[in-house]
Amino acid sequence: MLSQSNLQDINIISEYHIQEILNILFDLQLSNSNEYKQNFKAIDLQDSINAIAIQVTANSRKSKVQETLDKFFEDGLDLDFETLIIFILGKKQLSYKNLKVKEGFLFIPDEHILDFSKIISKLSFAPTGKLEKIRNILKEDRFAPKKKISDVAIFKKKQIIRKKIVKSLIHTSNDVSEAIFNYYDPSYKFKYEKIIIRSITDQAYPFFDDPITKQRADWYKVFSFDLNENFLEVQIQYYDKIVVNKMGEWNYLRDREEGSISNDLKIIRTDVIERIPLENIIEIDLSEEDPMIFVDFQNRKAYREQIPFIRGYYKNDSDYRKTYYFELCKQDINL
Repeated sequence: MLSQSNLQDINIISEYHIQEILNILFDLQLSNSNEYKQNFKAIDLQDSINAIAIQVTANSRKSKVQETLDKFFEDGLDLDFETLIIFILGKKQLSYKNLKVKEGFLFIPDEHILDFSKIISKLSFAPTGKLEKIRNILKEDRFAPKKKISDVAIFKKKQIIRKKIVKSLIHTSNDVSEAIFNYYDPSYKFKYEKIIIRSITDQAYPFFDDPITKQRADWYKVFSFDLNENFLEVQIQYYDKIVVNKMGEWNYLRDREEGSISNDLKIIRTDVIERIPLENIIEIDLSEEDPMIFVDFQNRKAYREQIPFIRGYYKNDSDYRKTYYFELCKQDINL
């Protein structure tokens, strides 16, 4: 029997399996918009035959819905698509009042903003054949989670997310002096000093504690730091202390007294970065004062690695320091 809990298993799969389920349930021919040469911000899936466009988002806020509508009309997509559906990965708000919609275009929030509960209600009237197809999709995800996603799929997703981050969060400049600053301290290339990291399942924002579970909410504010081929690096808002030997091996000081540390070891105060895998980033929302990045948390963590580091700087040709990372491969827990 399909249920809300079954469907929550695909909460983190983004548009890939949502596309399959919607095609089956509503007899559509949706394809991923990234497959087309012209890619539009407002939509993720499109069915040109039935003139339906869909945005898949983890952000249920009214501001995100309005932003999608605005971009949809700005790009002239209402000329190609008669229907826009916004699919919320999670739970949508109870109401979306006073949305601004272009005159002549039909957008009814109760009908055109969907979440998993809407899918559940539709399934109640679906024929057995469709239920079986959807059950097989969920079963594949539920019982074969260890199946490795292909390297090609991961690579493609990383490239898509990286391009979104570059376009949304990073300055583009050919200035040589800026390139020098960025080399020593890569945070200079970001448009925003602070960003919010938020789980796609978080319902507590903007509160720090979940009012229902009373646990710490799954969102937090960080400083932008760097972007590479595999990770978005963000600096968390506290420092740490580590001990380092002459070979560059290190370990956390933790609760040890500094006076108890061997003279062969050096105590260093460091900042800390988190490395968030690009493939776990679901969406970037610029509608808030600080950009919000929605992430598929793993074991309640957005990051794969938490690394002590010393921030670099460049003042002039005789006063500079490159950023230095204390990598996990050099950590010695016996120090």
